[in-house]
This record gives sequence, structure tokens and C-alpha cells, in this order.
Amino acid sequence: MTTLNILLAIILVISSLYFIVIILILSGIVRLKQYKKTGNNPLSKISIIIPARNEEENIGNCLMDLFHQNYPHDQLEVVVVNDASTDRTEEMVNEFVTLHPGFHLKLIRNVPVGNDQAFKKHSIHAGITASSGNLIVTTDADTRSGPGWISSLAGFYEQYHPKMILGTVAFLEEKSFFERLQSLEFAGMIAATAGSCTMGFPLMCNGANLAFERSAYQNILNARDDFRFPSGDDQFLMMKIVKEHGAASVRFLLSEESIVFTKAKKTLAEFFSQRIRWVSKNRGYSDHKVSAVAIITYLFNLLSLVGLITGVFNRKVLLYALILLGIKMVLELPAVFRILLLTRRPGLLFLYPLTQLLNLFYVSVVGILGNVIPYKWKGRKINPVSRQSQA
Repeated sequence: MTTLNILLAIILVISSLYFIVIILILSGIVRLKQYKKTGNNPLSKISIIIPARNEEENIGNCLMDLFHQNYPHDQLEVVVVNDASTDRTEEMVNEFVTLHPGFHLKLIRNVPVGNDQAFKKHSIHAGITASSGNLIVTTDADTRSGPGWISSLAGFYEQYHPKMILGTVAFLEEKSFFERLQSLEFAGMIAATAGSCTMGFPLMCNGANLAFERSAYQNILNARDDFRFPSGDDQFLMMKIVKEHGAASVRFLLSEESIVFTKAKKTLAEFFSQRIRWVSKNRGYSDHKVSAVAIITYLFNLLSLVGLITGVFNRKVLLYALILLGIKMVLELPAVFRILLLTRRPGLLFLYPLTQLLNLFYVSVVGILGNVIPYKWKGRKINPVSRQSQA
């Protein structure tokens, strides 16, 4: 058996496994029904936790959106956790408190623990400790939300009683070509999140739109061993809840009202820094299904890229790679399109082929770099292989 045939056989095996995952995700998207709120009055006391570091440009809009939620203010509290901001973030939150005295808004400061780099995880934990709601909602200080976000989460929780709710996150105000590419690529990630969750093997989640029971969080505290990893505050929590309560305890909320919006990265450097940060947590995965899918996905992208490059010298390899890439695009398209319809961005679909090709390059590169090189986040230099940090 020649080296070429061995390579083609490996590509075929990895591709087959990858396509099985995609078919399962697509099946989940097809099965997932869009949630419609009932007319019942909400009963849940909700605490929204917002970790914030140097967010003076965004925190005001985020808080104003929360103030205008169509959810009873006496059943809602917001806890902003100042993570050693060096700008006017804390001052702006205090001003908001003064201007809106009837709104239950609390500002606390995160106190770093030890020498680990899990700043955001400690901030979220501090916010939860300082809150009182039975349903915890996390979001980021640079997000925007519609007035029905919290009521949609609460209604879904009270109807189905999941331990954790995963929500849709989308980009807004995409102006440049690069930002539109990110918006389409991110829709694919949300599709994977929704489909895998519905099929009983939740692969990922996003802390910008996440809700979970306080009791579920408290149940897994003693089992948390992820503070040695700088990122993954949302992912590790989801995996612990799945392990403790089962995959069925995690539900995806598909609803236009429940979408949380954030901005795409403006530069390529910011984009790669973000994705390297996301990948850096992979070494700590304890869910074998999540780890297996991550490895299969990475190998498919890497081998497809190698096939396209090698195909310059061998037409058989090029044809092989193009056929497999074409199958991937066809299988993923319906799932991505449903999320684009939900977020009212179907016009981005013309970028789909280009995004698929670019994915091969960035996934192959980031998959390696995310585990070995430092990155910058909120003005801090983070080393994924060290417990030391620089503020």
C-alpha cells in the first residue's frame, strides 16, 4: 500500500466520522422547535452576572438594555463585577445606580485568588456569591439585548426546568467584509451548539447568553478543577453540569427574543487572539464526547488543508479533497441557514464558500497555537501553559 493510499484512507476515515457528527447536529437543528412564550406570569428570581474589565465604552448600553427588560424589576437583580478595570467602568456603573435608584444593581470588585489566570471565572463566582436569584444568567459587558431576553429565558426555564439553558449569540453592526465573514462563521458555531445539545451531546456554549440554576452551580463547586485554565468559564461549567445531571438537563433556547448581540473583532490580530483564547481550554476537557469531536473536527480541517495543498502536485488528491469539502458544505448549509434566518442575516449566505475555505486555514493554525502560545486579553498577557499572569 503506497503512502498516498494510506493518506487517502486516513482522510476517508476521519471524514466519515466528521460527517456523522455533522449529520447528528443537522438532525438536532431539524428537531429543534422555536420557543414561544406563554402568558404565564414569571415566578423566578433572576440574577444577571456581568464580569467587566475596561468596558467604559460598552457597560452603559448593556445596563440600559437590562433596565428596559420586560421582566418585573422586583424579580431581577444585576451584579456587575469590576475585574481590576483601569478605565471609568466602575464610575459609570455607580452613575447608573444613582440615575436608576429603583433598579436592583450591585457593583462589587473581584479579588484575585492565588496566582492562577482564571480572572473571569473568579469574577463570575464572586458575582454569584453576591447574588440571591435561583436562576443565574451570565452575559458580557459588551453585549446588547432586546427587552424580551430575560422573560424568554424565565418562561423557558419555568416550562421545562432544565439545569442549564444555552442561548443564541450573534454579531451586530457588521460593517466590514471581515466582520461579515465572522458573523457567518459564528452562525455555524451556534448551529453546532444548538444541534448537538438537542441530540444529547452538548459540545459548546457561550457565556454571553447562558443561564443555570443556582443549585446546579453549587452542586458542582467541589468538583471544579478548571481554574488552572484561563478560559472556559462557560464550557467547563456546562460539562460539569452534564456529568452531574445528565445531558438532558441542558437545553438550547431557540427564540428570536432571546438573542444576545455582540460585536465582531475589527482586526485579524484581535480575531486570532480571541480564538487562541478559546482553544487554550481544550486541554482541560473532561467530557470524552466533546474531546473526541474536537479532535475529529481539527483533523478533518487539517487533512483537508493538506489535501488541497498536496493536490497541487497530484490531481487525485485534489479531487478527493474537493469532494469531501463539497460534502461538508452541503451537510452544514441547512443548519447554518436556520441560524441566519433566526438572526435575520440570510444575506450573508453568499460568503459561505469563502468562509468554508478560510476555516480550513484558521482552524488548522489556531488548533496548535491555542495550546502553546501566550495571548492578550483585556490588557493582560495570558500564558495557557503557565499559572502565572501579568496584570
